[in-house]
Amino acid sequence: MRKIFTHYHNLNKVGLWLSILCTIHCLAMPFILTSLPYISRNAISERSEVILIGVSAGLAIYLLLKDYKNHRNPLPLMLLCLAVVFNVIGIFFVSGSYEVFFNVSGGLLMASAYGLNWYWHKRACHSHQH
Repeated sequence: MRKIFTHYHNLNKVGLWLSILCTIHCLAMPFILTSLPYISRNAISERSEVILIGVSAGLAIYLLLKDYKNHRNPLPLMLLCLAVVFNVIGIFFVSGSYEVFFNVSGGLLMASAYGLNWYWHKRACHSHQH
């Protein structure tokens, strides 16, 4: 039984780090695009952004919904919804500095949702017996 919860916590950590990686990616992208245009055409594309955000959001939805069922704390889910909205706007509806603003804000909001969820989970669940 203990092994299941260890993997669950590891998934939560993976989700947090994916959100942080997304934020770093969004902050670095303008510098990469202006200094190394040949890399931006071949290795780093809008498709990589969509995949990174999609995987991170999917994992976040799974983990945060699971914790919401146990702890009934809606704030991480609200932050996640806002993060997804910001990222969708940043990828599909705006460009330039607005795109950077929306994507970085979305990544920070998603990382915040993971962080708050992790903090409240550790605080509320001492035995990890749900």
